[in-house]
Amino acid sequence: MAGRVLDDVDRRLLGLLEKDARRPVVALAKAVGLSRSAVQERLARLEDQGTISRYTIVRGDQDKAAVTGILLVRIAVRPCEPVLRKLRDWPEIRACWSVAGPTIDAVIVASVSDNAALGDFRERLAALDGVDDIITAPVLRTVVERNPN
Repeated sequence: MAGRVLDDVDRRLLGLLEKDARRPVVALAKAVGLSRSAVQERLARLEDQGTISRYTIVRGDQDKAAVTGILLVRIAVRPCEPVLRKLRDWPEIRACWSVAGPTIDAVIVASVSDNAALGDFRERLAALDGVDDIITAPVLRTVVERNPN
């Protein structure tokens, strides 16, 4: 749904929600100087237009040891979609993008417990019919991460 351009109040609301998505609407309203009902209407509009598309969690200390891997995948069959569709329910996959490139067809971001689990994930991926080649790059450290959802 096409929505209007975000104004300063929308951007402030989104910033507040990024810091604490459980913040009550009354507290949001007070922070931006609007009524509770006006903030509720804005939030509903932001959801309707897709600016707010889901609510999620970011785990604390229990996931600090997790390994993130970037996998560049070449798919041998066309169209690629049937192969990519098989990945939708893999819990390790944080993101999967179909890309247009001369040597890769998909980019996968996977989060696993350790390097051995990343190797196991890669082997499962390589075993899929249609997967031709995989380049795996474990992430060493995060330099910048914006809106990780």
